[in-house]
Amino acid sequence: MQTQLEAQQLSTVTLLANEVNRGLTERRNALQKAATVIGEVIRQKPQATQTQLSSLVVLQEMFSGGTFVTDTRGTVLASYPESLHRQGVNYAGRAYLRAVLDRGETVITQPVMAQLLKAPVFVMATPVLDAQGQRIGALVAGINLELPNFMDIVQDSHYGETGSYLVVAPEQRMIVTSSDKRRIMETLPAEHVSPTLDHFIRGAEGSAVFVSPLGIEVLASVKRIPVAGWYAAVVLPTQEAFAPIEVMHQRILWAAFVTTLLAGAVTWWMLGWQLLPLQSTARALAEMAQESAPLQPLVVTRQDEIGQVIGGFNHLLVELEKRQQGLRENELRYRTAFMTSPDALSITRLSDGQYLDINEGFVRLFGWSREEVIGATSLKLNIWHRLEDRAVFIHTMQTQGQCQNMEFEFLTKTGQRISSWVSSTPLTVDGEPCLLSVTHDITERKEALSQIHQLVYTDTLTGLPNRRYFLDRLNQALTSSLQKRRWGALMHIDLDDFKTLNDTQGHEKGDRLLQQIATRLETCVRAQDTVARLAGDEFIVLFDDLSQDTGEAATEAEHVAKKIVAALNLPMYLDRMEHQMTCGIGITLFGPAHETATELLKRADLALHKAKRMGPNTTLFFEPEMQEMVSARAVMQRNLREALQKQQFVLYYQAQVSDQQQIFGVEVMVRWISPERGLVPPGEFIPLAEETGLIVPLGTWILHEACKQLAVWQHHEDMAHLTLAVNVSARQFNQDDFVDQVQEALRATGAPPNKLKLELTEGMMVTHMQGVIAKMHALKKVGVGFSLDDFGTGFSSLAYLKRLPLDQLKIDQGFVRDILVDHNDAAIAKMVIALGDSLGLSVIAEGVETDAQRQALANMGCTNYQGYLFSRPVPVREFEALLRATHAHA
Repeated sequence: MQTQLEAQQLSTVTLLANEVNRGLTERRNALQKAATVIGEVIRQKPQATQTQLSSLVVLQEMFSGGTFVTDTRGTVLASYPESLHRQGVNYAGRAYLRAVLDRGETVITQPVMAQLLKAPVFVMATPVLDAQGQRIGALVAGINLELPNFMDIVQDSHYGETGSYLVVAPEQRMIVTSSDKRRIMETLPAEHVSPTLDHFIRGAEGSAVFVSPLGIEVLASVKRIPVAGWYAAVVLPTQEAFAPIEVMHQRILWAAFVTTLLAGAVTWWMLGWQLLPLQSTARALAEMAQESAPLQPLVVTRQDEIGQVIGGFNHLLVELEKRQQGLRENELRYRTAFMTSPDALSITRLSDGQYLDINEGFVRLFGWSREEVIGATSLKLNIWHRLEDRAVFIHTMQTQGQCQNMEFEFLTKTGQRISSWVSSTPLTVDGEPCLLSVTHDITERKEALSQIHQLVYTDTLTGLPNRRYFLDRLNQALTSSLQKRRWGALMHIDLDDFKTLNDTQGHEKGDRLLQQIATRLETCVRAQDTVARLAGDEFIVLFDDLSQDTGEAATEAEHVAKKIVAALNLPMYLDRMEHQMTCGIGITLFGPAHETATELLKRADLALHKAKRMGPNTTLFFEPEMQEMVSARAVMQRNLREALQKQQFVLYYQAQVSDQQQIFGVEVMVRWISPERGLVPPGEFIPLAEETGLIVPLGTWILHEACKQLAVWQHHEDMAHLTLAVNVSARQFNQDDFVDQVQEALRATGAPPNKLKLELTEGMMVTHMQGVIAKMHALKKVGVGFSLDDFGTGFSSLAYLKRLPLDQLKIDQGFVRDILVDHNDAAIAKMVIALGDSLGLSVIAEGVETDAQRQALANMGCTNYQGYLFSRPVPVREFEALLRATHAHA
């Protein structure tokens, strides 16, 4: 009979242990899943950690002692409820927190008296990991044993009249909770005091009779709670436990006294009657413990001690049913979240890798049906694009226990390759170790990032790297050169006359030409070199890892430059029309010395500009003198602006003389009187003014000053006949309001329009021909005359000469200088004179310095001259004196 009582008691405590173990497991799993969410928030938006923790309702329901998140130093980052004011508190001294942060374990502690809550609390804690599986903190949750919690099943239950339930933490020899709440956190006797107690604490299960720490002989039954390393016990004083046996013993004695003959029969009947409820109860408990029968109250047929025991068990069943209902609701909630997640979720068994469950997100992402996946493995489905990725995944799970957002490539059922982030965490399903994996598709995200990278770092027209990408590569090359002590080179390439092609043939053909050039440039360099398009028709080539010898590195760069020039000189075809390009190339070396990308680009640009000035297909290496020239130009540019503001310019005048030695006109020329340098030659500042755009305000000032002088001369009879020629730059003439500027100068000064002659160059006629002609006709209507300066040096043709309202052609001084020794120059001069005569235009030769040159021109029919033979450019007073002397001599 004692054996049956022990079996019944052991079945009862087994149910209790299973229920506590299930409650602890559910909370541990919920805590680990919450840690995954918290880890994602800490990585992406740390300031939202408190908000995220406060939103985890599941944790608030499961953990009555509150929750908090710490960093790796044990300092609290977020806490719930916030009223506990845990933020900033450091718990690094807690042993359980060190186990989590140092070893990555999920721990369940024995009860402690919480200082903030003033109540007994036991703690669960689990690590918070980053995307690489590294620990970045801990998530800690507590269960307040004085508030309603899942452990109330122990506190609210009693076994019989005087028995009780206990949950014990054996390692600390401490009672976690008990039917007698006064015994919570009670410490059990030390080792060797009670051999039976020591036997249970060392891990034994079963039933035994011994004297309890309270000094009462009890029947104790013990069952392990594996998830926490605790055990559950039910303790019943032997006086109550074995009361039915004592009653039966007395009745047997009485029956023996009454009749010896019926003793055996009565004893047998009595034993059966007494033991029948116990046997039925034991069988029912065994079936429920094995989960082969549903949990339901047992029938109480008697009101004696056995009836009381069954009644107590029925109370326990009511509590268990409440807990199971909560578990079913939680399971339904988690099941709904699992199946409706947009990501691909799967549960696989660790022992053989078979899929046990997948959601609809998995079906959508990979294309296999649920029936095809369940029972199969990833190897059978050939999901992994690279098997080495699978090996990395397995190694990570074995060494770190879980993974977060590891990037892998998978294959769908149709063979399509997809990129995904995978997060996996272990869990137990029906006692089987399994993995819960979340696969998030990032294929479109990666494609979008690739397109963004293409737009940010690639020239859309040529497909070459753009300036941003090139600068990044240049900085890398500079670092590499310093480390390896090897030379590199920067080559700046600019196409010659590309703008003319664009303006005459259209931008569409210009773009196609740039694409062909980009292709040819790439064929001229090594695979490791970088060819980039900076802007317009400018390209740049980066060479790194050249020779350690400066001369050899320069030779290598020069060799490539020659290949590039030869490649670009080969004919290119645009709609069957052949086009041939030339270019200028500037090269600078970089190497062991520390240099910046800005300095290198400036040096290559300086070398390029000098190469361009030296003519087509010129390659030039940077020299330090170039920097000195640029610095000098910068100073001159600054001084030039200041000269405009302070009016440091004056006009000089050079006479134009007829074959009768009469001065009939004058050309005005600008001179700069610098306080520091004195008279600055126009050859030094006019090109700079053209390049910087200062020629426009300077030209406007010259025009006004010339008109003022022309107006003054109208009041002098000996000067009123003079025409005054003013040079106009292309940039000034192309101003939209140039016609208005001239008319305003004439109106403001009162100068006669028919005495003003504007000198244009042939280069202005190459582009915007219609606009040039329109402006000339507008000014011609008010009486302004035009002279074509430097005639014969540009692209003159009869076709456009006939369309221009010109009054005069001017033979360039370059032809006049060698007219006596160069037959070609003489022929050109003669042609210009004949052409002017045929078109009804006057012709004047400039740069006449000797009488022999004048005589040769006269023999060709030229009757007007200008040059040092007659007068240098002089200030206005000297010119007027020269004019009066000429008249007096006549």
